[in-house]
Amino acid sequence: MYQYGLTGAVLLVCTYTDIRYRKIYKCLIMGHLVLALILHIMIRDSSFISVLAGIIPGLICLLLSALTRQALGYGDAMLILSCGFSLGGESCLAALLTAFFCVGAWAFILICFRHGKGKTEIPFVPFLLAGVVLQGMGM
Repeated sequence: MYQYGLTGAVLLVCTYTDIRYRKIYKCLIMGHLVLALILHIMIRDSSFISVLAGIIPGLICLLLSALTRQALGYGDAMLILSCGFSLGGESCLAALLTAFFCVGAWAFILICFRHGKGKTEIPFVPFLLAGVVLQGMGM
């Protein structure tokens, strides 16, 4: 549960910076990785395999970011990688799928009400925060 709290706090700060400045600070991501590593070493509640499996969605997002010329930004992909390292494979994947569903629903709403077009930029971190919160609540 402590990993959800740590990840939620980092995502909350990153949500603010993503909405306000369209930027995700790498120092926050690195701090999150270091704190998650320390907590994994001290508490040992996740297996090594689960932690490694959590990194895979982030690596895939980094690859997609490179292939799509940052349609999904590098900061978002690095944040997904750090969330996966913190939460583990299954929780990260569930939160990520929830976030993708929510951002897709938001994009659909924007297009239906003619507030967005096909190239409208949408900050992704608030939806990732929603996915982590929902997964932390067990939904």
